[in-house]
Amino acid sequence: MTQIIVDPSTSIPRHKFRSSPESETRLLFLIDGFSRKRGGESRSLEGRVKLAKLDFLLRYPSHLARVLENIGVRIPDSELLNLQEAPLDSRMMRYRYGPWDPSYYAVLGSLIGRGLVRVDPLPRTSGLGYSTTSTGESLVFELGKDESFAVINARIKVLRRHLDKSGSTLKEYLYKLPEVADSTWHEEIR
Repeated sequence: MTQIIVDPSTSIPRHKFRSSPESETRLLFLIDGFSRKRGGESRSLEGRVKLAKLDFLLRYPSHLARVLENIGVRIPDSELLNLQEAPLDSRMMRYRYGPWDPSYYAVLGSLIGRGLVRVDPLPRTSGLGYSTTSTGESLVFELGKDESFAVINARIKVLRRHLDKSGSTLKEYLYKLPEVADSTWHEEIR
């Protein structure tokens, strides 16, 4: 099979830029978990950098456990549920600000275009926040009834409880992991 390259200088195959149902579902759950109201105040997941870092930790539970340990948080393995890496639909790559998935633009475009996620300007910044619409919340609620999403939901709760930080802070945490810091641009992170 011939590998189609989008940009010859990056050598990233075209299929890495495509959305998948698995990616859309995972990001929908993540955005919903971080945009649920707290104390009656509406929230959003603040920016793509934070989204990417949280998604990395969601997809790589052993790295999540190490980040939590590095910041002094002890979590029983049962809360992270299954520290073994699940087969990923695609591995994340190292980019300028750490782990990144080239499919994010397609995934977010699909979620926004289908009315499941909305984008709002963040107050006092030039950034954008992501939150689920009522349709997105309903879909997450219905999908969440399926036991196969229990692990992802448990990890999102751990992320929100202990790592609801700025994208910059999360980036600093990830750069303390050799797998991230020592990788070269466009290299898949293991």
